Amino acid sequence: MAHKRVTIGYLLETSQLMFQNAKEDEEINTLLATFKVDEQQYEFGLSLCRKTFKLENLQIKLHGQQFRSRKKFEKIYNAANEIYQLHLKFLRISFEKDKDKLKELSAFGKRPRSIADWIKQAFAFYQTTASDEEAMAALDSFGITAEMFMQNESKIMEVDAAYRAHKIKLGAAQNAVEERNAVIKELDTYAKRFRAICRTALKAHPQLLEKLGIKVYSKGYKKRKRKKG
Repeated sequence: MAHKRVTIGYLLETSQLMFQNAKEDEEINTLLATFKVDEQQYEFGLSLCRKTFKLENLQIKLHGQQFRSRKKFEKIYNAANEIYQLHLKFLRISFEKDKDKLKELSAFGKRPRSIADWIKQAFAFYQTTASDEEAMAALDSFGITAEMFMQNESKIMEVDAAYRAHKIKLGAAQNAVEERNAVIKELDTYAKRFRAICRTALKAHPQLLEKLGIKVYSKGYKKRKRKKG
């Protein structure tokens, strides 16, 4: 089944109604007892509903946290990267005819695709360049002082911390989704089995089926097929 929020809500609503009403109605209890349905099975169904509800709320909460952590990371990254690219640009202009020098300063080559590689490359750039007098003198000629340069190195460290924090939040949110989906699948399977038993046990009592939220179709009713496309 598709685990969309509206589907989860519907599954919870219909399942809880079915298990709760079946548990509280003595006539239904008696008829279902013939099929070896007892108090323990009602309670198990209701426990799955409670667990699903709890995990769904947790998933929503953790999803919100990872979304906010992503926004925070992107804001810090964009600000640091803008200055980083400016520093790279001026250094490349200064040593455009000396590729070996640019390689020494980690200022030559393709831009990394992953954030982890970007952080690694940026750290290498700032650490090697900061200790190179010739490179710092070249940047100073463009108005980039040592203090300004080191300030952005600190920003790179903030990017690293924000990225790590986001990955932790993302992992927690993904784990919550997997745990919730497993319980939803269990509830869906259990509810279908229970509903099938009810249809058989209460076949002669349509009003009791309706009480459980189970639709009763008139004789000869045929379900319409969905049109493709």
